Amino acid sequence: MSILKPTKLAFVNGKPTLVSYDKVVRKDNDKAYNFHRNVEENDYVKFYHSTEWKHKRQEILERDYGLCQRCGMDAELVDHIIPSKDDWNDRLNDDNLQSLCRGCHKIKTKREWMKHHKGLERYMNINIVCGLPASGKTTYVKRHMTEHDLIYDYDELMHALSGLPMQQSNHDIHDYIALFFDQMLRKLKAEQTFNNVWIIKILPDKRIDTLLSNYHRINHIVIMTDPNVCEERLRERKEQISFQKILNGFKTADFTGYRVVKNG
Repeated sequence: MSILKPTKLAFVNGKPTLVSYDKVVRKDNDKAYNFHRNVEENDYVKFYHSTEWKHKRQEILERDYGLCQRCGMDAELVDHIIPSKDDWNDRLNDDNLQSLCRGCHKIKTKREWMKHHKGLERYMNINIVCGLPASGKTTYVKRHMTEHDLIYDYDELMHALSGLPMQQSNHDIHDYIALFFDQMLRKLKAEQTFNNVWIIKILPDKRIDTLLSNYHRINHIVIMTDPNVCEERLRERKEQISFQKILNGFKTADFTGYRVVKNG
């Protein structure tokens, strides 16, 4: 009776194949793989061998005190938060770089690979929903969202991070929310894993179209609600804001291309 050797799943010529557990399959392909990469991605490879990158890498490690920004262990490398292949122009931006240990970097890379391949068959919509405070923006999104959507709501984030009443803000916390928003927009350029992305704002933001219009379909929606109704709702909620100032800005904003949804 013959004993079958254990097998493993490996990539042979780019295809998943069952091979003997002790078989080495990559060595035969390494030279061909590296040659292809050097030819097709010459700038990419050169960058990671450049003095410029080595200096930047050391600078980020020193900034992060040599610690992994995810687990706190000793950092061994510097990682692009948004992969350089997805945003080449941002490859030297300090805000897009972090120190990681090899374990955390491996987990992050695997997750990015899975998200990329998971999203190949998806078509993700970006929905910008504008409107006055208490106009019904959040209610509209909740009525139309699906089970796998991403929702950005400035007011909800400010409330959660500051503990302040809704519609009130803290300037210092605003800076953190703005940083998160900018990172989110950059990451969405290469994102396909959500069914929809909902961005809830009071006024239009041209940056969203500038950054994402070449990558995704963007739906523009403005919730039109009688300002008197909005003010009454705010009074009922005991939310005190400079409503007239917001209303003046709303009246002069450019909503060209926005689909109007009337809500009282």
